[in-house]
Amino acid sequence: MKRILYLIIGAVLLMGCEDFLETEPLTQKTSVNFPQTADDAKQMMAGIYTTMNNVQQFADRSFFMVCEIASDDKLGGGGMNDIAAQAYETFQFSDNEMLSNFWKVTYMGIHRANFAIENMELLSDEIVSPALKDQYKGEALFLRAYFYSRLNTLFNEVPLKTTTEPVNLGGASADEIYGQIAADLKSAIELLPNVPYSETEMGRVTKWAAEALMGRIFLFYTGFYNKDAITLPDGGSVTKANVIAWLEDADVNSGHMLVGDFHELWPYTNSLTIDTYDYIQNYMAETGKDLTYASDNGARNPETVFALQFNNFVGWDTRRGYSNTYELFFALRGLQNLENTYPFAGGWGQGNSVTESLVEQWQADEPNDPRLWASIIDINKEVMDAIPNVDYPEKSDDPYVQTRYKRGQWDFVMESNYWGKKYNGVTARNDEGKLMNDYGVIMYGMNDNNQLSHTDDLIFIRYADILLMLAELKEDVSYINRVRDRADLPALGGYTLEALQKERRYEFACEGLRWNDMRRWGAQYAKDNLEDQVGVAIFNFGQPATHKALHPDGYSARYDATKGFFPIPQSQIDISEGLLNQTEGYSQDGLGLYPGWSN
Repeated sequence: MKRILYLIIGAVLLMGCEDFLETEPLTQKTSVNFPQTADDAKQMMAGIYTTMNNVQQFADRSFFMVCEIASDDKLGGGGMNDIAAQAYETFQFSDNEMLSNFWKVTYMGIHRANFAIENMELLSDEIVSPALKDQYKGEALFLRAYFYSRLNTLFNEVPLKTTTEPVNLGGASADEIYGQIAADLKSAIELLPNVPYSETEMGRVTKWAAEALMGRIFLFYTGFYNKDAITLPDGGSVTKANVIAWLEDADVNSGHMLVGDFHELWPYTNSLTIDTYDYIQNYMAETGKDLTYASDNGARNPETVFALQFNNFVGWDTRRGYSNTYELFFALRGLQNLENTYPFAGGWGQGNSVTESLVEQWQADEPNDPRLWASIIDINKEVMDAIPNVDYPEKSDDPYVQTRYKRGQWDFVMESNYWGKKYNGVTARNDEGKLMNDYGVIMYGMNDNNQLSHTDDLIFIRYADILLMLAELKEDVSYINRVRDRADLPALGGYTLEALQKERRYEFACEGLRWNDMRRWGAQYAKDNLEDQVGVAIFNFGQPATHKALHPDGYSARYDATKGFFPIPQSQIDISEGLLNQTEGYSQDGLGLYPGWSN
C-alpha cells in the first residue's frame, strides 16, 4: 500500500522511440546517457513497475475486469452506457479500441523491461553491485513474462518483442510466446535472491513469485493448448517435473504461509471497521476467533506472493492509477449515503454483481464453507436490514422491498442480489462519528474522496495458489486439505480433478483467476459453466428479471468462435502494415460487435 515509494518515482521512463506498439519517449534519457548512477537504476526499474498502475486509469477496460466478467463469477452489469463491460460478458467488443489502453500500457511495460535487460550491464560494479544488478534483471525478466502472459491469454497471438529495436512484428505463435515467457521466468528464478520473502523490499518481485508464475503459465499453456511441456527458445524445455520442483521450493523455503483465517485477507477486517461490522462480529462470536486484517496499518501479508500495491500520492492527473480504482468500480452502485451501505463504500457498481449460479453451486457443494460469505455480500441479509439508530423500516420478508441499499440506482442493468466483497471499498468512522469514504482516510491519511481514497492491494498471486497448483500437478490431496483446514472444512479422502476444480473456484472466487482456469480445463468445461448463468435471477432498473446471454448465438457459440479471446485494437492492426491479424472470431467487419443494451 502506502509504503512502496520506489514504485512512484517522479519522471518514470520510456526509453527509445518507435511507432509500432505505441511506445514513445517520455524523457530524453537514452542508452547513451542512461543509466549511469544507482539512482538511475532505481528509476529504470520503477518505470517498469509503474506501468502496472497505469492500467488503473481505465480499470473498466483492463485485464482484471475482463477476466472477472468473462468468467462465470460475475455479470457485466453497470449502466446502459457501460457497453464495454457488457461486451465482455459474451466475448464481444463495444468499439474497435475497447482494450487499446491495456495493449499500449502493457507494451510500454515490455519496452521498459527490454531497456533494463539490455542496459543493466552499463552500470559498473562499483555503482551497483553484481548481486543487485542480477536482482534488477531478474525483476525485469519476471515483469516481461508477466506482461506477455496477460497479453496472450487476452488476445492469443501477439507481437513478441524482446529488444528495444524499432521493428514491426506480426503475431507470434503461442509456442513462441510461452517459450519466451518460460525462458524469462527460468532466468529470473536463477537471478533473484534466494532469501525468504520477508527479507525482500515490499512490493518487489521475488524468486518465489517467479516460481509461482511459472506454475500458472505452465498449467494454462499445457491445458489450453494441449501440450506436455514448454519448449524453450534455446531448445531446452520446462517440464512438469521442473515446475513441481520450483513450486515445492516456494512452498518450503519462501517463508510465505496461509494467514490464520480466510477473512483476514480482506480489508473489511481492518481494525477501524471490524468492531462495528455485524457479519464479522457474529462470525467471531460463533467461532471464538479474534481476527486482524493481515495488511492492517501497512503490515506485510505473509500470504501475498505478488501484488499491485498503491499509495497516498493519488491525484486527478496521471496519479489516479495510484489508487485501487477497482474498489470504485466494484462498489455498490449509486454513491448512496454511506450509512446505507456500511461497511462497504459506494461507487459505480460495474463488474461486481456475482452470479446466482455461483452462490447456489457453492451452497450445494460446501454448505458450511465460511469462504462463501467471506467473499460475497448477500444484499438481502447484509445491507438491506435496518440499522440501529436510523429511521429505516424493518426488513420485509419480501426480498424486493427496499430499505437501506436502493437497487436500480441510476440505470443499473444485470444487477445481482450478490456482490463481491474482496475488492470493494470499506468505510470507517472518524473520531466525530462521521463515515469516511474509505478506512484509509483515517489509517493512512488519504484524501476523503469517493473515487480516489481506496488503496488496498490488488493481489495477483497468493500462497494458497502455490498449494493448489502443487495439488493439481502432483495429484496430491494433502495440499488441498491444507487450504481446506484454514477454512475449518473437513479433509478430503483423495485427489480428484473435480475436487481440485471446486477448491480453486471457491478459494479464489472474484480474484480474477477463474476465467483462465475454466479455459485451461477444456472448452466443454468452460461452456457448461458459462451456460449455467442463463436464467439466473437479476434486476434490471431495480425490477426482477432473468439473465440471458447478450449475444443471440449464446455463450457456447461465441466461445467456440473466439476460444474466449478478445479483439486486438484495430489501430494496432492498421499500423502493423498487414503483419498483425485480428483475433479469431472478430476478423470480419462487425463480427462480434455488441449493439448495446436491449432488455
